[in-house]
Amino acid sequence: MIKKTIRVKGRGSVSQAPDQIRLEFTLNESSAEYKKSVAGCNRRVAQVKAAATESGIAADTLKTTHFDVQEESEYRSGRHHHVGFEASHQLAVVLPADQDLIGRFLSAVMSGGSKPQVKIAFQVADGEGMRQKVLASAVENATLRANTIASAARVKLGQIVHIEYGYAEVRISSDDSEMALASEPGACEAPAFAPEDVEAEDTVTITWEIEG
Repeated sequence: MIKKTIRVKGRGSVSQAPDQIRLEFTLNESSAEYKKSVAGCNRRVAQVKAAATESGIAADTLKTTHFDVQEESEYRSGRHHHVGFEASHQLAVVLPADQDLIGRFLSAVMSGGSKPQVKIAFQVADGEGMRQKVLASAVENATLRANTIASAARVKLGQIVHIEYGYAEVRISSDDSEMALASEPGACEAPAFAPEDVEAEDTVTITWEIEG
């Protein structure tokens, strides 16, 4: 005997105030000589790390996420002509969402002369906990929908026979925001932040038997 079933998709969503900020610095240096481009880039990296130490942040918490050196050329008279090299170094650090700490750090970076491009993202430290809340919300939503359908159809839900999870990656951070930090001598005014809640969503599909 073929069992009668009902299959319902539930969508879960959770929002939470971010408690961490991820900063990513991109530092570039161009020079006609390979060695000078790398040395100049290293100097800018050292300036960012010095700014971290000055702000009360351990320099070794800034981790390299990317490094490369590209040849630069100009197209003239139908040909590419070598003009030099550009070294690029990306550093990233995750810090508590502390407005004063972030302000001190970015002000120190601006005063240090490194002139980085900066990406900022707000995120949740307990990412796994947020993912579990999203899934629980999705199951609750699917159950509510299934009960509504069953009630309208005058049938009764039986046991769950199958649960399908989409394995979607649940985002636990905001989109990156980019800004350029001008380098100025002395104390500099850092941007003020009022981050929105981080939102995450996912789906589950549940199949129930229909009794009777």
